[in-house]
Amino acid sequence: MNTIAVIVIVAILIVGVTIYLVKTNRVADSDGDYIPDVVEDAVEDVKEFADDVKETAKEIKKRAKAVKAELADVMEEARDVTDALKGKVTKSKLRTMTKKELLDHSKNELGEKLDSGLSKTNIINQVYAIHHNK
Repeated sequence: MNTIAVIVIVAILIVGVTIYLVKTNRVADSDGDYIPDVVEDAVEDVKEFADDVKETAKEIKKRAKAVKAELADVMEEARDVTDALKGKVTKSKLRTMTKKELLDHSKNELGEKLDSGLSKTNIINQVYAIHHNK
């Protein structure tokens, strides 16, 4: 209870001193709201700073997402490189094959008969998916 009383008394003293200083023109108050211009300017500066911090935080968040996406791409490429070094099937290896070779490879080695009416790109994607789903 004493703590609350002390806080209230201190607040009343601060308000009283501020009003006295404004009335005696020792502290400027151009709009007459009994809040010194110095305090209003400080509050405005803090608001501007907070807005700048919010904008910076948004930018950092956006960049972090971009970095995460790029890192995922790098990891995927690294896996492809290690797979290629190990002799595993990659899309690059499949692209070097002809459409007939891809269809034969799918039928003979994977046991999947693919439609010959598909484009080479679609066949490559299907063969690659079959290899990586095993």
